[in-house]
Amino acid sequence: LRHASAAGFPFQTSGTWGFHKGYVRSALSYGHAADCTETSVIEVEDIPSLLRDVARFAEAVEKLKDMVLGEGRRFLEEPRSRPAVHECLGEVLRVLRQVISTYPLLNTVETLTAAGTLISKVKGFSYESTTDAQKKDFEKAIETIAVAFSTVSAQEVDILLQRSEGGVDSALNYAKSIAKYMKDIISYVDKRIVLENEFSKGLQRLYQSCKQNIIQEHMPLLSIFSLALEQDSEQSCGLQQATNNIYTHSFLQPMTQRRQEHEKKRRDIKEQWQRAKRKLADAESNLRKARHLYESRYEEYERARTVANKVEEEQSGTGSGSTTKALDKKRRLEEEARNKAEEAEATYRTCIADATTQQQELEDMKVNVLKQIQELIRQTDQILRACTISYYQTMHVQTAALPVHFQTLCESCKLYDPGQQYAAHVKNLQLRTEMPVQYQFEPYSASKWSCGLVCCFVFAGRDHHQAHKSWPSTLSDTDSVGPGSGLGSPTSSTGTKQIQNSLVCLGVLGLNGMEPESVAPTGPFRNVGLSKAAKTHRLRKLRTPSKCRECDSYVYFQGAECEECFLACHKKCLESLAIQCGHKKLQGRLQLFGRDFSQVLQGDVEGVPFIIKKCITEIERRALKMKGIYRVNGVKTRVEKLCQAFENGKELVELSQASPHDISNVLKLYLRQLPEPIMPFRMYNALMGLAKESLNSDASEAGEGVKSPELVDRGSETEPEVLVLVEKLRELLKRLPPANNATLKYIIRHLHRVSELEQDNKMSASNLGIVFGPTLMRPKPTGATVSLSSLVDYPHQARIVEALIVFQHIVFVSSSSSVSSPGQSQVCTDSYLI
Repeated sequence: LRHASAAGFPFQTSGTWGFHKGYVRSALSYGHAADCTETSVIEVEDIPSLLRDVARFAEAVEKLKDMVLGEGRRFLEEPRSRPAVHECLGEVLRVLRQVISTYPLLNTVETLTAAGTLISKVKGFSYESTTDAQKKDFEKAIETIAVAFSTVSAQEVDILLQRSEGGVDSALNYAKSIAKYMKDIISYVDKRIVLENEFSKGLQRLYQSCKQNIIQEHMPLLSIFSLALEQDSEQSCGLQQATNNIYTHSFLQPMTQRRQEHEKKRRDIKEQWQRAKRKLADAESNLRKARHLYESRYEEYERARTVANKVEEEQSGTGSGSTTKALDKKRRLEEEARNKAEEAEATYRTCIADATTQQQELEDMKVNVLKQIQELIRQTDQILRACTISYYQTMHVQTAALPVHFQTLCESCKLYDPGQQYAAHVKNLQLRTEMPVQYQFEPYSASKWSCGLVCCFVFAGRDHHQAHKSWPSTLSDTDSVGPGSGLGSPTSSTGTKQIQNSLVCLGVLGLNGMEPESVAPTGPFRNVGLSKAAKTHRLRKLRTPSKCRECDSYVYFQGAECEECFLACHKKCLESLAIQCGHKKLQGRLQLFGRDFSQVLQGDVEGVPFIIKKCITEIERRALKMKGIYRVNGVKTRVEKLCQAFENGKELVELSQASPHDISNVLKLYLRQLPEPIMPFRMYNALMGLAKESLNSDASEAGEGVKSPELVDRGSETEPEVLVLVEKLRELLKRLPPANNATLKYIIRHLHRVSELEQDNKMSASNLGIVFGPTLMRPKPTGATVSLSSLVDYPHQARIVEALIVFQHIVFVSSSSSVSSPGQSQVCTDSYLI
């Protein structure tokens, strides 16, 4: 506590630590008075010492922070270590008071308030049982005092330079230094880009020369080095593209152009300032000349007046005529000298006024020039920052993947079994079985036409036990047991077929040689938490690099592949995979969002896009009573993943584990991104006309200030104006194309079922109209992002959709070709389970 008091900040025994009221009042009054005197001005030569004091203050604050939260925390477990924190606080306050005393401009209310807050937080900090809230409050107090101490506005900078001698020249010199600095930066980046370009070209040459030599069949770690070569090629191409982009767009060209503009503007500003200074110098020179002439003219006038007075005295003594003539002559000379003196005085006063005017103009020019210089420096800083961010972002994109690639190659290399490729090479030779040779002794017989040793070739096949010995090695070379691999391969050996027959007898394999399907995952992914959709796949280790259908990035080694649909996925993505197995090869990615939905139907009999049916079916299955359905937005990252899953898996997307808000957001996003809404552009004006006509007629009949009747279906007691609107709407929608009509009917009937549960989900027909109005209809886009007419038409769009929801049984007449509702024909989402 004595350290805080020694710094000049008294400790209040009652209440929290803080500044004494008298001290604060005197400090504020001193700061206010200092602003009006020359002592408040920080001279240019004082700036280095100010920077040193600021660095000393920052060091003291950092030490205090480390003592409370960082490395010094281990000493705070004992009560005797508490004074060490107060000593650090006292050092911070001593440095702060020294800086404020030396530079009164920094003596602000914000600084003193921040210091008081820091004192109170240090006093209230509990070292025995620290909470996260206390840590956050202390860190916030540290940040506040740092910001209050260091923040200097642009206006304060201009005022500081205006009050300083040579301030404009210092600002111009800094602007000139920036231009030189930019030149040096451009030179550095240019040379570095040249080195990067040379490296990329050398890497490409290395790839071309080594590609054919390294790629040989059945060599150890062949896939590792082949992939490394491909990565080197990709890195080379990426570096060349990045260097070209840096040259032309992102750094060198804009930086060079900005430097030229900066220099041109700086020279213009300097010329303005020099011109104003020359005008003031000319005015001061004219003032000096006029003053000198004024003084000489008045000296001549005084001499002439003295001579005339002397002659007048002599004449009064003599009274002769010659003396009178001399007196008249002297009086004329005196009058001429007086006129010249008065003329010189007027010229002198005019020069003073002109010099004053030029001085004021110079001050005004100083303010203007300093503003221009600061704006010039600010624009240059912005360009420099933007170019630097773009440059390092570009370099980050090129180099960020390298550690991952090298780590992947390292981990994949650890999985290699020595001798594995040699075994594969031997198996691939397809050599015939060598016939064993037996040498037997044959006695001599004269009847033989020859004698000697006869070689008998005996063909000996592998017995049953030998076949069993080779089974484990056969399984180890395959990733999973299934059709087209391992035991089920048509190229299996005879011994392997004998094994299969034996296993069939034991019930291990089915009669078709395939392993029976099971929901429980087996093989390399049995310990991985699989999603519901992932369990429908027959997974094996990934054999060739391909793109993950879940996160859309490349999978190299640590991935899974389905044996039936050949879906590739990261091992970590299996927990969130949303695409089920279709038991046939999965098609390529389909552009779904932003595409006309009629192109996505693909011969659908019902005429409704699969994504709409899929989302609505899932929402009706488990989210009709969810509060705020369609009004509450989903999580952006999960919505994007669902959109990507729909484009990758189409109808095979599994939604049972997705949030209903995410599903509703996907449905709204799909409808919103259609090139032309469900209700086409050509019908928009007619629909808005119906809504406006309904509102105008209701308002005119109900009287001014009376609300229009609500869209409520009361049967035969429904208001006539509402029935007229519904009838016209029904006639208008007959002009919809069949696919649009079927889709709109499907959506509206679903929204009607949602509105029926308003008590649970709080989504009335009016609320649904507000949500789906701009989604189902919108005007033809113009040059503006959001046209004014579309903003005005929001209530009318909501009224049309509300009318469709409430009176859907009238607007959409049932027919044999109508689309069955999800409630009537429930789609089983578990049909693809293993």
